[in-house]
Amino acid sequence: MNDPRSPLRRIAPSAAVLLMALAMAGCTKKVTNVDAGYTTPEGQRSADARLIVYPDAPVTVLTYTDNVPDGPGTDGNPGAEDVLLSTEQVYVARGTLHGLIMDGTPASGYQVLRRESNGGYAQLKDYVLTPVAGFLDSQWEAYTFADPRPSGFSPPSYTGRGVVAGTVTPTSPLTNVGELAGSDIPTLTYAGETTPSDSNFTMSWAAVPGAAGYWIQIHQFKGGSEAQLLAAVPAPFISSDVRNFFIGYVAAPATQYKLGEPGALVLTRRSLLWKVEYLVRISAVNEQGELIAFTRGDWQFIRAPGTYRCYRVGARRVTPTPPGG
Repeated sequence: MNDPRSPLRRIAPSAAVLLMALAMAGCTKKVTNVDAGYTTPEGQRSADARLIVYPDAPVTVLTYTDNVPDGPGTDGNPGAEDVLLSTEQVYVARGTLHGLIMDGTPASGYQVLRRESNGGYAQLKDYVLTPVAGFLDSQWEAYTFADPRPSGFSPPSYTGRGVVAGTVTPTSPLTNVGELAGSDIPTLTYAGETTPSDSNFTMSWAAVPGAAGYWIQIHQFKGGSEAQLLAAVPAPFISSDVRNFFIGYVAAPATQYKLGEPGALVLTRRSLLWKVEYLVRISAVNEQGELIAFTRGDWQFIRAPGTYRCYRVGARRVTPTPPGG
């Protein structure tokens, strides 16, 4: 997994491009004269329209002097003999609040409504969101948005309203109201085997206090190391530069799920192969739709002469291995 051709300094141009794209996507129309009494948007709450909100939390990147023996430790962690040189916090767009809508309704697009400082709702964007990912197995879709300049309402609150056949009506699907109470996203501890003897393996994790349920994503990266670093930021779902093998949701208090068995809302599933590495990301959300923990996971190393940099990749590496190897 080491890539000596990808020093971390190459991340900066890619990050700048992504930040510019976020800034353009995050442009909001000018909100004036918001009706403070407009607190119940037109539409009907749907259990198949699920909003998750989360802050722009950083990835911690560590730089070490690489002492003898050469390379990181053999146990997949930074070497005990190596010396920490620096710690860097890498953000996608610091201060931005993010939203993810998982939708299984007839909507073909979404409006995002934000509570303004006086408590009334107004549209965050002056356009309708289009899907960033679709899951043919289930006909669900994923939508994302970013709010670079939160309104100041406390706690920051958002809801999504589905657009069906180009219109909004009293029956348009509404998501839950996503409320963002915290600024930190703790680590969720993955407890499953990393070399399971079953390709339909069981994933398990430590219970997260306050969790209403857990989103699971099994994927592989298609992009390079720059994309992997930016995708390692705390988030419930990676939508770009990945190949998905499983997307699903398990309600609390469950703390495990075996692929292929009932007990989960499954959005997509593909067969897994023996001796192939997959990345397993599990995210805990509460009743308010807030991301409250996720798997920071295994180390990713970027080597250079005499040093190496490393960060948590945002998932656990799991390689199904048949009995006997």
